[in-house]
Amino acid sequence: MSAYLYIWNPNNWNWTDQPEAVIRINSGEPYDVRWSCGNTTRIEIGDIFFLMRLGVEPKGIIGCGYVASTRYEHAHWDEGRALAGDKAWRTDLSFRVLAETPLISFDELKSEFPSHNWTPQSSGTTIPRPIAEALWKRIQSDPSTSFTPSTPDEVRLYAEGRPRLTTIKTYDRDSAARQRCLQAHGYGCSVCDFDFEKTYGKLGAQFIEVHHLKQLADAGPDHVINPETDLAPVCANCHRMLHKSRPPFSIEELQAILRTALDK
Repeated sequence: MSAYLYIWNPNNWNWTDQPEAVIRINSGEPYDVRWSCGNTTRIEIGDIFFLMRLGVEPKGIIGCGYVASTRYEHAHWDEGRALAGDKAWRTDLSFRVLAETPLISFDELKSEFPSHNWTPQSSGTTIPRPIAEALWKRIQSDPSTSFTPSTPDEVRLYAEGRPRLTTIKTYDRDSAARQRCLQAHGYGCSVCDFDFEKTYGKLGAQFIEVHHLKQLADAGPDHVINPETDLAPVCANCHRMLHKSRPPFSIEELQAILRTALDK
């Protein structure tokens, strides 16, 4: 397996569901996302990636995992360019480790591997095998970040069996659609107005679950998501209560139930 460096600069792109992604990965749940891979053509399913946070402090490697697709063209990650019809080369990334602060700091990387360029202009640059092995060993040696490695064949089987990320249909549970929902509606619960950051401070910043207003199984394979009208941010409690009914309660129905309960 080859190894590649992917870049995230918060100044250029607001990764709105990163806190939710961290929780999902820490809970053993899968988290896949499409990511720009620059002009690199060699990346294969099963290759290793390391994600570097640049642009704002603290800088450094914040995650790693496996590449889950060959490269493909998709709408540009910059919303303005995407609206203009521009596209960019992407790959799907399947995370195994992700943190909000660096696992390996930028200063450590420069000190230990001074010959390597840790500030490339785009994602998809090759990490030499000795450096990649050292980074991998460092992450695996920490009980808080170690995980069971996968073979390329295991990643390939997973990639073939998971919901596709290369379309925008409802069955994809596309993380980009989730981010558009949060950009439109914010992080307050649509039912009860609960705000995690107001209650938990920095720990709860930019955290909320997202609810599909139409059940994916009932929407049909050709239904295309409108993130602003088909998704809604909800707190964990209200999300569970919405699904106490099948089909789920509407937001308005659960609001009415909540008002009735509070009035008693």
